Parts: sequence; structure tokens; C-alpha cells
Amino acid sequence: MNFAEFESAAGRLLQDQRRLRAIDAELDSLSQEIKQDPKRNEKDRAFYALIGMDWSDPGHKASSDALRTERDAVQGSIRESEASIYAGMSQPLVVPLDPVPVHESGRFTFKFRSGATFPNTVDELSVTLGIPSPLKMGEVTIYPDQVVVVESDEYFAKKKVVEAFDDIRKALRLKLAP
Repeated sequence: MNFAEFESAAGRLLQDQRRLRAIDAELDSLSQEIKQDPKRNEKDRAFYALIGMDWSDPGHKASSDALRTERDAVQGSIRESEASIYAGMSQPLVVPLDPVPVHESGRFTFKFRSGATFPNTVDELSVTLGIPSPLKMGEVTIYPDQVVVVESDEYFAKKKVVEAFDDIRKALRLKLAP
């Protein structure tokens, strides 16, 4: 799996997770409304009868059913995104880093090629692995726009980058295993 595919899948996953939290909050609110409906409906019917108008149900139950259907669809999308990421992690990971790092102050900085950034990837890895962003894997720190390695030798810096991404791949496979 290359990082661009991961970025796309992670973006969908983060968006779906945000939508799921919003749906759950709406469902909680509607649940409270539905609990109050029998008392309100009785009073509303009496009031509307008093003023000579037809009363109509506020539709909380229908709204709740629609949200539950949407919630199921979003959960399905989350499962698909996670499965896509899991399947991608069984393949070699392709991270588009510039092969020539910048060395300064005892550390090497590897920029992503073509100025690419991967904020969704870093955010999703952070959430899934339970590691704060930016991702710190030993002496390797992964930012959305670069990878920084505390090392004075370029060979060992590259080796540490490879090891860090291998560790991430293994951890993701464990976390997302079906």
C-alpha cells in the first residue's frame, strides 16, 4: 500500500468516525425526546383540539429510525476503510520519502517527495495506535510533511526509518485484525 492510498482511506475513515460520533449524539438527544413524547403528545393533542387545528406527530421515531439506518451505513463504511487499510498493511508499504535527507544538528530530516503531506494518515495512525501526533517511534518522529530521525549516520537513520514503518505496519495489522 502506498501512502497516497493510505491517506485516502484514512481520510474516509476519519470523516466516517466524526459522522458516527455526530449521529450518536443526535440519537442520544432524540432518545430523550422520544421518552418525553407520550406526555407531550397527549398535551399537544389537547391543545390543538382546543384551538381547532389538526395535530401531527413530531416524527421523532421516524427521525431516530433514519439516523439508525444512517449509523449502520457509516459503520459499514468504517469497516470497509479499516479492511482496506488492513489489507494494505499485508503488502509492502511504499512511503514516498526523498532519498536524500537533510542533515542538521545530529538529526536527519526526510521530506516527502513533491512536497506531499499526509495529515489524515498521521492522524489516523495516531488514533488507531494510541500514540500522540506527531508519531514518535523511538528516535523516529513522523510528521504530516516529514520524517525526522535523531541519528548522526545517514545509513543508520535510513535503517531506523525502515524499522519504524515496519513497526507501524505490524501494529496496525494487530489492531485492525478481523
